[in-house]
Amino acid sequence: MTVSAPAAVPAPPHPSAADERGWRQRLLARLSRRTSSGRFIPEIDGLRFVSIALVVLYHMAGYVAGRPGVSTGGPLFGVAIHGHYGVPIFFVISGFVLGLPFASQHLSAGRQVRLRPYFLRRLTRLEPPYVLAMLALFPAVAVMTGTPPSQLLPHLLASLAYVHNLVYAQPSAINSVAWSLEIEVQFYVLAPLLAAAAFRWRSAPLRRWGLLAVSAAAIVAQLTLLEGTRFVTLASFIQFFLLGFLLADLYTTDWTRPPTRSGAWDALWLACWPAMWLAWEAPPAVTAFAFPAVVLAVFAASLRGRLSRAALSNPWVVTIGGMCYTIYLLHYPLISLLGRGVAALGAPANTTLSLLLHCALVIPPLLVVCAVYFALVERPCMDPAWPTHLRTWLAARFRSTRTMVEPATPA
Repeated sequence: MTVSAPAAVPAPPHPSAADERGWRQRLLARLSRRTSSGRFIPEIDGLRFVSIALVVLYHMAGYVAGRPGVSTGGPLFGVAIHGHYGVPIFFVISGFVLGLPFASQHLSAGRQVRLRPYFLRRLTRLEPPYVLAMLALFPAVAVMTGTPPSQLLPHLLASLAYVHNLVYAQPSAINSVAWSLEIEVQFYVLAPLLAAAAFRWRSAPLRRWGLLAVSAAAIVAQLTLLEGTRFVTLASFIQFFLLGFLLADLYTTDWTRPPTRSGAWDALWLACWPAMWLAWEAPPAVTAFAFPAVVLAVFAASLRGRLSRAALSNPWVVTIGGMCYTIYLLHYPLISLLGRGVAALGAPANTTLSLLLHCALVIPPLLVVCAVYFALVERPCMDPAWPTHLRTWLAARFRSTRTMVEPATPA
């Protein structure tokens, strides 16, 4: 009897490069930011990535430096302690993004910005992620700090109303990073009025030099009249929003075509990063003028250079930058929570090594948690029609439930 050889068992298929690319593309698609205006500028999300990276690194360095026995110092820590300058970069982005439709309306015969949809969009887009995060952090802060909820409740209400800076002259006791969001809200309210004043002039030099002059005057006022102010308002950062308006002006009118000398813009872009660090290290009066100037140059080069646009348009950079609002809302409490686990492992006393270890062990789970929150909460709110969809769904559920509980009508 002839015994046939057993049939060969096929080896389990290995994922091909195409499969891996498809998986990455599907993941990036689920985490991509939605735009309601139809105008998507990937370089701006790349700059959002830079800003949120600076802020996260700053708070990570603060957490590491606060541990007993850790010696501060080193080049990495020297950069990290200036990461709070990422917030003014966010303000420039807000000025640019919110200024674009108004610049288009006034300077290039674009569609008129209607104020009711403008304010409604700010409300439906930003409020749900913010309110849900603050409500979730409220009991967590009460437990972690041992503060009675009744004592924390006024701080929660002030934070939800975006007036904690004004009422308490200090950052929110629920989530301290919310101080900058209160300034953003003040700008959202005043942006239509500021844009009407900024873009009404037909003369381009008059408009642009006017924005620069007002920005310089604001800096002088901050160094003199507002010095030592106990609480933070839009007046303390107005120049960054106005620089965003200036960039929106240039982008709408002069930068409608690709640059002929992108190499020069790339050289400027590369030179701006060490120049930014030098501006951080300068005396406060110098930094107040030098830093906005460098930021303006960085933004301009980011939108005009070939290398800069390629670097900032990387899909992962753009995707993480698009999640910056969620990351900003959640990163501070997550650093505190996850950092406890790293400290329990016995982080080294050397600042650089400890900071690198914390970044390696804290940032990946931080990004995972933020990605889930973004996908479930923030990204759905990017659809301008989500309130209508929600009302339709609730009405359908109500009708279905009512039909089930109503008795049948006798014949």
